[in-house]
Amino acid sequence: MVRSNLVSISVGYPNLFSIKLTNTQNVDTPLPFQQMLQLPVSQLQAYTPILASDLHNIRFVYNGTGIPAWLESISNGTATIWVKLPVSIPANSSITIDMEVDPSLNFDGNYWGEAPQLSPTYAQYDDGANVFPFYVNFAGTSAPSNITTLGTATSFNNGATLSAGDFFETNSKVYNTQTQILDAYISSITYGTSGDNAGISFVVDPSGNQYTLTPHYVAIGTGGGQFYSGILNQFSTSSDFGTVSVNSGNYTGSGSLTTSTGIWSLWATSSASYGSINYGSPLTVTSNIPPAGSYYIMAGASSGASTVTYQWVRVRAYPPNGVMPSVEVIA
Repeated sequence: MVRSNLVSISVGYPNLFSIKLTNTQNVDTPLPFQQMLQLPVSQLQAYTPILASDLHNIRFVYNGTGIPAWLESISNGTATIWVKLPVSIPANSSITIDMEVDPSLNFDGNYWGEAPQLSPTYAQYDDGANVFPFYVNFAGTSAPSNITTLGTATSFNNGATLSAGDFFETNSKVYNTQTQILDAYISSITYGTSGDNAGISFVVDPSGNQYTLTPHYVAIGTGGGQFYSGILNQFSTSSDFGTVSVNSGNYTGSGSLTTSTGIWSLWATSSASYGSINYGSPLTVTSNIPPAGSYYIMAGASSGASTVTYQWVRVRAYPPNGVMPSVEVIA
């Protein structure tokens, strides 16, 4: 699994929440590590009324030193936050970080930020680049310097909107199989002809259309003709990238058209590839597993009339055995 447990709360000191993170697995967390926190806002406010409903007046601290954190969303009263831990959590052990509350604080876009679409001005307080090893938010009206576009209809306007065979790709290999997870936030999807599809993928070859010219990829997506709500492996079993041959692909999915927006995730271990939407139960493919290594990220829409808007793309550390350390809050 890739999401944390719900927190438990015990009464303690005002204006300070101590957060105990427990790694229940038999291996240490990576270093650095992006830890997910899912915190019940109103429940925390009941203990500390000065806590702002949008959580702008907090900072995260480890051993007296600030650590960067990023607010992904507040949905149904629960805040999803990612904290970049400066230490590894040993196997079967815990560490404690603090969440300080101060009425004079606000988002600063450095140690405490939020997803770009949450700020009054797009990406005003976005510090995702300080939290994740790769992050892009498509702020502004032109392609970011670390992104190349394929096709002619891509529109950058505080988000990347792609349609009719358009794709964007990273200029370098920024995703690593077996050690990282690839996420993208999809804010809208529309469909035209049957057979449209859209998705995110990690690929060996960065050039051309991933569906027709790049046979060595893994993708999660949605559409009428190719992915549906599924995950597709298009790798041969050869470990030699220079001689990987075209394969027919291995597909797992629901077989029905989905319009699910939100966070699409994609990752691979040594034994399977996985894809999920909004941290739900993953779809799994166990054939043609991509070799361990570094990959380009590619995302977009098919040559049909589908239109997809991406707000951000990120890479984060894979938790031990796929299990996020548990969270306990002491208020």
